[in-house]
Amino acid sequence: FVAILLCMNSGKSNAILAASIVTAAFIIGGALVWSTVAGDRSDKTGLADVGGIGEDGDTPSKNPEIDDDVIFGDADAPVTLIEFGDYQCPFCKKMYDETEKLLRDEYVKAGKLKIVYRDFPLDQIHPYARRAAEAAECARDEGKYWAYHDALFTRQAEIPVLDFVKLAKDLGLSESEFASCVSSGKYAAEVENDLQEGLAAGVTGTPGNFIIAGGSARSLPGAVPYATFKLFIDQALSEIER
Repeated sequence: FVAILLCMNSGKSNAILAASIVTAAFIIGGALVWSTVAGDRSDKTGLADVGGIGEDGDTPSKNPEIDDDVIFGDADAPVTLIEFGDYQCPFCKKMYDETEKLLRDEYVKAGKLKIVYRDFPLDQIHPYARRAAEAAECARDEGKYWAYHDALFTRQAEIPVLDFVKLAKDLGLSESEFASCVSSGKYAAEVENDLQEGLAAGVTGTPGNFIIAGGSARSLPGAVPYATFKLFIDQALSEIER
């Protein structure tokens, strides 16, 4: 505004100078806004909740594997979806809401696909994601892993203040056993192992998805549309049937 006043009360040279100052201010301001937004989307290691493991169909640096993870679906299903996710990641929720549910209905129920969720907490930007992941792992002790997994995404906005033990109780788990599991850190190493294996496979963002069939893996970074998953799964199934 000072520059504009100078422009109004001075000669041509001052007008040019004032215009230059205004332009520079906009550029600097824009850069500051962009850097602030970018800083909010990634942690200090460069990991982000926007996806980022290359292009659709890339071969990962190392094939991710099913560890001792809880499988959703038939363990003998010919195609596997491994998702490295973060319970506070909005794109992981989008994946859950818009894609995972449809995959369950069309492919898992038909015995063609099994789903494995592996933890990839982005601690710097999602400080409660690791605690949520450990809580979900504790729910596996009473056969409620996927029920807890679903509840966490359904109530994602509440996670910073969510009472994990009460949620377990609401889902029919033993309050005392669950509380003991969470407080003991029983699954802390499991969550960290998932994170390290995701990094080894080249995951740099969540959700980090992999379609695995016949010993080969293809990456599908981010909350890609259901149609894209369908394309890759159908292709994998057709190759298996040949």
